[in-house]
Amino acid sequence: MDVNYAKAVKYAVYSKEVYQDFSSITFGGLVDKPNLINEATTDTQCAILTEGNALTIVFRGSSSDTDWKTDFESQTERVRFDQNVIQEDIVGKQEKVYPYEAGGESGAEMHQGFVQAYFSVRPKIHDYLRSHDIASVTVTGHSLGGALAILCAVDIQYNFASKIPLIEVYSYGAPKVGNDAFRDSFNRRVPNSYRFVHGMDLVPELPRWWQGYRQVEKEFRIGQRFSLNFITQRFKDHAIDKYIEVLKTLAR
Repeated sequence: MDVNYAKAVKYAVYSKEVYQDFSSITFGGLVDKPNLINEATTDTQCAILTEGNALTIVFRGSSSDTDWKTDFESQTERVRFDQNVIQEDIVGKQEKVYPYEAGGESGAEMHQGFVQAYFSVRPKIHDYLRSHDIASVTVTGHSLGGALAILCAVDIQYNFASKIPLIEVYSYGAPKVGNDAFRDSFNRRVPNSYRFVHGMDLVPELPRWWQGYRQVEKEFRIGQRFSLNFITQRFKDHAIDKYIEVLKTLAR
């Protein structure tokens, strides 16, 4: 699968921009006025951006991401990241569920915490898709936002495939979302998926395989995969700024 790195940069920048103050975010004037969805009950935010009849849905990651940037040199930052994001948001909610009322014969199951977050904004996303003339949808996000983007893309394909023939996903440092059956279903339904992993980023390895989670295709590795500062680098490589920096060099 060929990669359009210029598009990868574009959506990585959107995934960074979505971490701004959500009450006044403008995406730097890159698109028309965004349609913002902010669900306080689950602390889930996403932005719907329109460019003609093409739609981009950008999911925000953990609120802790706003403080990461590229500075993981201090042990305090690493510990806070581990406690707030890895242990609480990713590993701490390990139960897998099938979120739809009917069906489930495929055996597909998804991370309960991610499902809860996505389903809290799903009705507004569906309402928007039903009420607008849309030719294509790209879903994107960094970290936990990438996990929500993966869930959203397969959900849109399942419910709107006849109306929206082109669905793409660009995710950055996304954790694993579901089990083997979910992975197989996603790979079949959303073949235009670009899952980027930078350097030694540890988040895409979570939750662990022995917990029953598998990554979706297609993985694209970027950046250096070795460092003498192994522990520190695994945290630093997760920052969205690092993804953008390397992708820009590949897009030249």
